[in-house]
Amino acid sequence: MIEFAGGFLGWLAATAIPAFIGILLVTLIGRRVEGRYLAAFALGIFMWFFVDTIGGSGNLDVNAGFTGGVDQIAILALFVVGLLFFFSVGGEQLFSPDSNLVKVSLAIPMLVAMAAGIHGFGEGTAFGSTASSTTSTSLLDAFGGLTAGVAYTLHKALEPMMIGACYVVYSSDRGKNAARYLTDVAVLTILFVVPSLIGATTGYFVTYDATYFFALGTGTSLYAALRLARPLFLDQKTSSSSESVKIGLFLLLGFLCIYLAALFHS
Repeated sequence: MIEFAGGFLGWLAATAIPAFIGILLVTLIGRRVEGRYLAAFALGIFMWFFVDTIGGSGNLDVNAGFTGGVDQIAILALFVVGLLFFFSVGGEQLFSPDSNLVKVSLAIPMLVAMAAGIHGFGEGTAFGSTASSTTSTSLLDAFGGLTAGVAYTLHKALEPMMIGACYVVYSSDRGKNAARYLTDVAVLTILFVVPSLIGATTGYFVTYDATYFFALGTGTSLYAALRLARPLFLDQKTSSSSESVKIGLFLLLGFLCIYLAALFHS
């Protein structure tokens, strides 16, 4: 058994520090690279993120067919609720043909941070449960060793880049003030990280199934996906095959980055 305080602080550091760096890095890159390319890069990250998250939910218990009962209904219901909630509170202008966006508000990146971070309930729950039941006293050994730790750290740096890309696209004018910019990065990091910390705390002391939280997080994450996809179709540039290839390359780069991080799990 790993003592709660030590395990919690280790989880906090492994989650919050990479997340802050990931958001900071992609927003700094956004001062040199167009937002639509960063959005494509982040959408590539999302593709693996979604597969990973829906896998944590047991693919919404689809293998049970029509025999899953109440558990299957609850899992599917949480997916639906997560999706509809974020589309209802954050869907303004999401499907509007108007490409003129107000870039002084932090509302959209904050919603994306919450939408992408909710899957952390499931991860945190699994962490807390393992930490409280393991016979190991080493955090790294309990969770698969150094390579597993590297994989988790890389994921926590890459996943929040979806949030950073949305900041570049939807809130770029806020970054002109250094103090406000750093505060924004900190706020977005906190919103992304908090569900993981709550999951780790509750999972340590209470035994429950994390599948439900992964199902909820799978639904909410679709809001982040469409926010990332929107700038790819609203740019005023003349379409060309070379531009399409460039977008494709950025998307592929994002996918391969998180794929590489996942290889450390093996």
